[in-house]
Amino acid sequence: MNSEPVFTDLIGVMMIVTMIPVFFLWLEKKTKWKVFDMLPAIIWIFLTPIFLSNMSVLSGIGLNVPDVIPRSSPIYATLRAFAVPMFIVLMLLDINIRESIKIAWRGAAVLTCGAFGIAIGAAISFFLFKDWLPPDTWRGYGALAGSWIGGTGNLAGVAEAVQTPPEMVGMVVLVDNFVYVLYFPLILSCKKWAAAFNKFTRVNQDHMEKIVEAVGSIEKKSTDVHFHHVLILFGWGFTAIFAANALASVLPQMGAVLTEGTWRILLVTVFGIALSATKLKSIPGSTQLSMGLVYMYMTTMGAQADLTQIGGAQWFLVAGVICIVVHLIIITGSAWLFRVDVSMAAVASVAAVGGAASAPVAASYHREDLVPVSIMLALLGYGLGNFIGVLTAGMCYRLL
Repeated sequence: MNSEPVFTDLIGVMMIVTMIPVFFLWLEKKTKWKVFDMLPAIIWIFLTPIFLSNMSVLSGIGLNVPDVIPRSSPIYATLRAFAVPMFIVLMLLDINIRESIKIAWRGAAVLTCGAFGIAIGAAISFFLFKDWLPPDTWRGYGALAGSWIGGTGNLAGVAEAVQTPPEMVGMVVLVDNFVYVLYFPLILSCKKWAAAFNKFTRVNQDHMEKIVEAVGSIEKKSTDVHFHHVLILFGWGFTAIFAANALASVLPQMGAVLTEGTWRILLVTVFGIALSATKLKSIPGSTQLSMGLVYMYMTTMGAQADLTQIGGAQWFLVAGVICIVVHLIIITGSAWLFRVDVSMAAVASVAAVGGAASAPVAASYHREDLVPVSIMLALLGYGLGNFIGVLTAGMCYRLL
């Protein structure tokens, strides 16, 4: 029997969209339950609105009424229109490309090779399993590559750029986290192989020490946020979005991959990187605002997901493992090419796969003095994520 959702008005929907992330982030921090080590808050933030939508609590997809047109809310389209490009601009303001390359260019080179390794691994695994995967899975591969290279923000950015279906975004989140559970312990344990690995890569230890010394001279951004900082960030964010929308509307569209929406996300990324070279990079609050918008977006994607449309999830999981294996092979080869030690190689890998949340953890385990370097490299991954994610989607689309 079809029943109207409890929350259909904009305020009611927005209450749910904001309070679901608030609750699970609070619960994860407050309880420190072990379940969050395996299933982090982002998964619960995505799955909960699916349940609420199915139970006719929240406007979204009514899974229990397959013959009825899916319910939706105007707020979802509104968030997609401004939240995704906004958090991309804000997220990229923390990048300091010049200093990162100047100080840790070898690590940045390994990171870049590893990021392209994810794209190559995705193309290989897609080619192997495409016959068992849904037709639109190439869109999911792009979102998965964006997620691994930059993080949840890039996942959302690429998903919006290539129009990844909401239910496939959920599959990407699950695969991302499951494969990461296998990957991260390996990155930590590779410290035991330092002697053999460093001999293999012909590491220049003097260069590594100079990196650590140089990082200490970089000026840190203030964490003291005032209301005018928020206004400045939103003002320039909307300016970048307006410019990207205007330019995207006149650029040529090429097939199913390079559409006006794709151009819009790529241009916003370019403008965000460009603004990071200005004094805006010193304005505090950009990270906090961008991550708040990311979690709200993921909640709305969960509300719109139709799990009856998921197929081939098991093959997508295996494909994800293959993708990471190819990435690790390329990381090892690029470490040899650029002569970096096992610690820098591990940090570059995690910066490309886990982002700014995980890179410092790996760095502190290997060498605590590499923590600032790991953050710089992870921010570079933010800049690469949208471009390589769209490239990955395009490569997979060509293999159909």
